[in-house]
Amino acid sequence: MLFSFVSRRAKQAPLWDIPGPPSVSFVTGNFSQMFDAGATRFHEYIKETYGRVVRIHGIFGDNQLFISDPVACTTILLKEQDIFEQSEWFIEINRHGLGLGLLATLGAHHQKQRKQLRSVFSAKHMRSMVPLFHRITHQLCDILQTEVDGDRKELDLLERLSSLALELIAQGGLGCTFNSLDPHGKENEFREAIKEFVPTLSSLVMFQAIFTRISKWPPRLLRFGAKLLPIAMLHNAIRVADVLHKHTKMVFDHKKALLEMGEEEFSHQLSEGKDIISVLMKSNDDAAEENRIPDEEIMGQMSTFMFAATDTTSTALSRIMFMLSRHPEAQEKLRQELNAAVERFGGSDLGYDELLELPYLDAVCRETLRLFPPLTFVSRIARADTTLPFSQPVQTAHGAISSVFVPRGTTVIVDIAGTNRDPLIWGPDAAEWRPERWLAPLPASVSEAHVPGVYAHTLTFLGGSHACIGFKFSQLEMKTVLSQLVRVFRFSPSTTTEVVWLFRGFTTPSVKGSTAVGPQMPVVVETI
Repeated sequence: MLFSFVSRRAKQAPLWDIPGPPSVSFVTGNFSQMFDAGATRFHEYIKETYGRVVRIHGIFGDNQLFISDPVACTTILLKEQDIFEQSEWFIEINRHGLGLGLLATLGAHHQKQRKQLRSVFSAKHMRSMVPLFHRITHQLCDILQTEVDGDRKELDLLERLSSLALELIAQGGLGCTFNSLDPHGKENEFREAIKEFVPTLSSLVMFQAIFTRISKWPPRLLRFGAKLLPIAMLHNAIRVADVLHKHTKMVFDHKKALLEMGEEEFSHQLSEGKDIISVLMKSNDDAAEENRIPDEEIMGQMSTFMFAATDTTSTALSRIMFMLSRHPEAQEKLRQELNAAVERFGGSDLGYDELLELPYLDAVCRETLRLFPPLTFVSRIARADTTLPFSQPVQTAHGAISSVFVPRGTTVIVDIAGTNRDPLIWGPDAAEWRPERWLAPLPASVSEAHVPGVYAHTLTFLGGSHACIGFKFSQLEMKTVLSQLVRVFRFSPSTTTEVVWLFRGFTTPSVKGSTAVGPQMPVVVETI
């Protein structure tokens, strides 16, 4: 351990001069600030204080880089993505927790999985999902109508939107239902395990150095050792992983049995066989033997989609509704656009093409996801020695530098939120929520920055080989939900509580000073 510490310190000497906050502890470095409930404020503080390239302290004196420089981000996510890969910790914890899905594979294996999944996220398939999204959203509208009962009522909108997001991915992704929107439904342990996954993952971050070294041990040995240790969070992690695996296998076995019974039986599912996993299983069944996906990987994708699409969608929708409730003029403008579209196209629900043609709806989604990305940063680890270039010189104690040597094993953290809000890219109003910016030509600095993201010149859905494969699915979900909620209800801020946004792996809303456990977002809802 001593040799490892001294060796790492020597190799990381080029990073010492990079400016950054002081360490608060030799053991944990800045990790308590990076991952506690107020972490978002700390991320903003170090970006404003030290610039686009910041040195932070990891465990036992490890030097890490916190990056929002667009040229450096391009190198990390695109040009040298084979060097800056997911850490062993991230890959292994997802493999043990979710299975062998997209979040637990690297390199050629990861690319093969993405290629196999590409067809289920095609425009043709997305178009067929819109009626399903509308049907589920109608359920939420009916519930809200009953709760409001023709009056104004303060409700925890986050709870309703979380249930909606879970049901959208349950039916749209797996072709099953958790009855999440049934107010009298029983608690579902799979649903609760999905909700617990990110907080559980965050609670284990301090064990990453140890876990990385023992992750290749046989699973039974790992489980036996973890159960012997008197650490509650480890026991909880095992329980969550077991629940996810049990229910995923149960759904998979049912769908596989239907597939073996024939096309007609398979199409009689709740989603009529149009959900993501049904389409994947059908195409896999029709594929040549050498191109087929093992059952283990399909089950891994099922858990991965459930996890990835639930918290991100509910967080994004909650933030959009939060901003609309505090900007009534924007809410009314969106409502007018939606009502005019319904009148123009006829019918009560807007279809795939109509939803994509609404400029202000798109602007509201883009601006909210730019300013408040659900995932605020991602980590990568250098698998080889390399040099990281910068778009602007970084001032150090020994002068300005335009690049820095990054030794093998160094962790670099891509600051998604900091890049999305950079005033050098977006202008002096970068920190303001202003959907109108998307209705006019963007500043030249936006295109000139060449931010390496797949969505709207931002890093919200990342870029490169690990970009979010389902970002169009997520966008369609959000637009479908908004097209109904905003037309039927008016949303206003709570008059009795103050909502604050805290970091829990994702940034989620809570009531300031409340003793209630868990996220919540009270909003006044009234029927129009």
